Parts: sequence; structure tokens; C-alpha cells
Amino acid sequence: MMARTLPRKLQISGSNQHLSTNLNDIKMAQQRMALWEADIDEDVDLQFAIGNYGQSGHFEDAHIQQPQIDEATLLAMQQHMAQQAAFSQIPDVVKAFIVHFHQAVLDNNLAEITVAYESGWNKYTEKFYSRTEWPEAEVIAPLVNDDPVFLILYRELYYRHVYSRLQPNIDDRFHSYENSCELFNYLLNSEGPVALELPEQWLWDIIDEFIYQFQVFCTWRSKVKSKTEDELMVLAEGGQVWSSYSVLNVLYSLIQKSRINEYILAQQEGKSPEQIAEIVGEYGQRPLYRNLGYFSLIGLLRVHVLLGDFTLALKVIENVELNQKSPYTRVTACHVATYYYVGFCYLMLHRYPDAIRTFVNILNFIMRMRQYHTRSYQYDQVRFFHVPTFLALNVSG
Repeated sequence: MMARTLPRKLQISGSNQHLSTNLNDIKMAQQRMALWEADIDEDVDLQFAIGNYGQSGHFEDAHIQQPQIDEATLLAMQQHMAQQAAFSQIPDVVKAFIVHFHQAVLDNNLAEITVAYESGWNKYTEKFYSRTEWPEAEVIAPLVNDDPVFLILYRELYYRHVYSRLQPNIDDRFHSYENSCELFNYLLNSEGPVALELPEQWLWDIIDEFIYQFQVFCTWRSKVKSKTEDELMVLAEGGQVWSSYSVLNVLYSLIQKSRINEYILAQQEGKSPEQIAEIVGEYGQRPLYRNLGYFSLIGLLRVHVLLGDFTLALKVIENVELNQKSPYTRVTACHVATYYYVGFCYLMLHRYPDAIRTFVNILNFIMRMRQYHTRSYQYDQVRFFHVPTFLALNVSG
């Protein structure tokens, strides 16, 4: 290794102090030269040369605090990012429709709600969501200012779409039940009647879908061999989810809250509107509760048929008159379902003449009304009862 040389000339001052300083510099330079001329392969004690700087760990711990994010916060951030991504994929026309739908519900504008429910929802379902889910309620929540009531109604439509067009998984089955509980708790346990108006058709569909999902869940739960271990564990911990008791409790509660039986009897007795209002109370005076009460009677008829108690099923609707003058014939699916399940009860109780008369009446009604519903979403509901009614009529005969 080439040795480093000292400067050729040192500037020496005339003062003794400067001379002493320069002599010390010469000695230090000689020491450095000896070190530089040492063998390059000779071991050097780095610990002695540089000490323990930066190796104690105190600097890193004391001066740099790593951000601590708990799992719940991280999960919330990920969900928020996923919701933002999903929101950006919603077509603008769908966003505008949801905003308009929400405003109609806020205003209790039955005409606008009916158009949105019967036309708009089905139109955009066919155009954008015929083979996939609608956006989740949490995703569209910013469009409706996180309105809890509208989000419950939106989820009711969301899960109904999943059941009718797609294949619900176990989460869908449990969450749809939870949403139904939220809806009925809101209607039954609020302080006084709620300030909400919905079309008769939607109210019938709420009750009908509630019972349908209960029926489908019971069928799905009974197929144990096709379940995974996780699904069996969830079912074991599910408790009263979609139990017959919880479904019956909802229907009986709506009937009692609306006092629909008292309303029907008062009308049959020809009482005045003032007398009827006094009999049914503040809940029974509201169309929302009166309609839900009536539809719950028909729903209860259906549930008791499913449970095999045909006598009790007929007892439930003993105050309901089966005729074409009933105001609820406007909801075609409700009218057809009533006749079908009554006729089925007659059939199972061996009251064959009554069964034949009931089935013939409703088949004639379907044949007359079918032409008006072939382009309506109600057509599928009416058609569902057509073939079973014919078969039941053949058995009765």
C-alpha cells in the first residue's frame, strides 16, 4: 500500500505558542502515518474504533414511535375503501333513482313511491342487476343521508331480489331475518304509530316475502347432509332465527296492534267511521297498520297451512269474507293466495264441495285478470297459484 506523505513545508510562526502547536501536529501526523502504513489484513477492533453507537436500541425506541393500528380499525378502513370502490361503480341513473325513491318515502308520496316500487326498481333490476346483487345498503347510505328507515326498506328489497334472482348464502339468510326484525320492531315498538305510508302492494309483499323466506329457510335447514361444519355450527348458535315461534309472534302482533278483526266486524255491522275509529284506536286508523293487519291474517292462514293445522288456519280468517267486493282484491296476489290456501284447507279437511267451489272461483278470477297482469311483475305471483290450483281441483273432484 502506498504510504501517504506529509506536506513538504510547514508554516511555523515566530511565537513559541505556535511552535508548540505545530510540533504537536507533527507528532500526530507521524502516528497517523504509522497507522496508515500498517498491514491492511491486520484485524481492527471496530468496537474500540466506533464504540456502540446505534447498537443499544435506545435511539430507535426512544425517538421513533411506530403507529399502532388495532385490527378493528384496520378492518373498518378496508371496509370503507371497499365501499368507496363499490359506490363508484353504481351507474348514475341508479344513484338518481335511489335519491328520488328516498325523497318520495320522506314525503309519504304514495304515487311516487308506487311508481318507484312497481316500475323503477324492476326496470333497473332488469337493466343492471338481473344476475347480480343490488349495491349493499352501506354503499348507498351516503345517497340517503344514512336514513335508517329507508335503509331498512332498501334491504327488504335487496334481500328479496337475492332470493328471487340469485342463490342466497347463509349470511343472506341470517341478515334478511335480522332486517325483518328491525322493520317489525320499528313498526310495533315505536312510540305511537310511525309516520310512514307505503303502497298496499308493497305491504303485502313484505308479509308474503317474510313467510316465503321462513319457508325456504326451514327447507334449507332440513338438508343437513349438504351443510359444512361451519354452517352447522352457525345454525346451532342461531337460536330463534326463522323459528316458527318468531314468525307467528310477528303476525299475531300486527293483527293485535291494528285491531283488524274489530275493524272488519265493525264494517260488517255498518258502523259509522267515527265509531270505527274509536273501536280500532290510533293504530287501526292508519292505513299502514290496517293493511299490514289484514295481510297478516292471510299470512297467518298460510303459516298454519305450512304447519299442518288446517282447522286453526280457517279459524284465523273466520271474519274475512271471500267475495269479489273486498277492497283487497286490488292486491291480486293476496286475493289469489287467500282462495288457494282456504281451498287447500277444505281439501285436507275432506270438505270437498267447499274446496271445489273455492278453487273454481279463484280459477275464474285468474282467467279474467291474467290479461291485465301479463306485463306486470304481479303476473309471476298469480301464475304461481295457477297450476297448483288446477291440481288441487282435480284431487277434490
